[in-house]
Amino acid sequence: MIMSSLFDKVIACAGKIEKQLRESGEVVEVRPNSKINSNDIVFTSSRYRRAHISTIDARESKKLYLLHVTIFPHTNDSSPIYGFDIVCGPTKVSGAFHDYSASGDQNHPMCRWFANKVAGIDWNKPRDLPEWARYIFSNHMVAIGAVNSEELDEFIDVGLTTLKYYLDTVGDTQEWPNDYHMSHNRYCYYQKQNPRTPASLQHLGFTEEEAKAYVQEMLFPEIG
Repeated sequence: MIMSSLFDKVIACAGKIEKQLRESGEVVEVRPNSKINSNDIVFTSSRYRRAHISTIDARESKKLYLLHVTIFPHTNDSSPIYGFDIVCGPTKVSGAFHDYSASGDQNHPMCRWFANKVAGIDWNKPRDLPEWARYIFSNHMVAIGAVNSEELDEFIDVGLTTLKYYLDTVGDTQEWPNDYHMSHNRYCYYQKQNPRTPASLQHLGFTEEEAKAYVQEMLFPEIG
């Protein structure tokens, strides 16, 4: 097994996120996949519609470990969508992304809280967002590359802190007959315009068809 302090930190982070999600809701689906050594767990609760944590442990085959988390509020709730991603190699984190993405109210109190939380944090190498991402992510999104060990510690600390706040607060603005499911679908639609996601999955061992199905059905399923 490849030894790496970066891998250890991201794996520990995944465990802490899973623990928070298990404490916040109930498991509705577990889908391990031995082909790419992935594990997907989906939760739901009275406070949120869908929380998903995905880990891909390709340390031995590709020297990569991937962590992906999304949480969608209920469709009558104007709370934002929680997103958190880390792409980790043994000696560097090539990408780390985190956002509260508006899904019903750009000025939602949770969005303002997130903006204040990440304001003033100086990251070593901010990343420019591609065009598809600008349609859905906030102006306060954390998107960094070439993350060193110290920055990774800070990024993980921010992500765990914002996750606790999110799980404690999401659902407070549920109101009938509000319906924001089209905003959720819009978020998923533009996420699926990212060509790197299926390409990465194929690099890890999925066929083109398997990668497409995984993105459509597990990562970013739209509401029918």
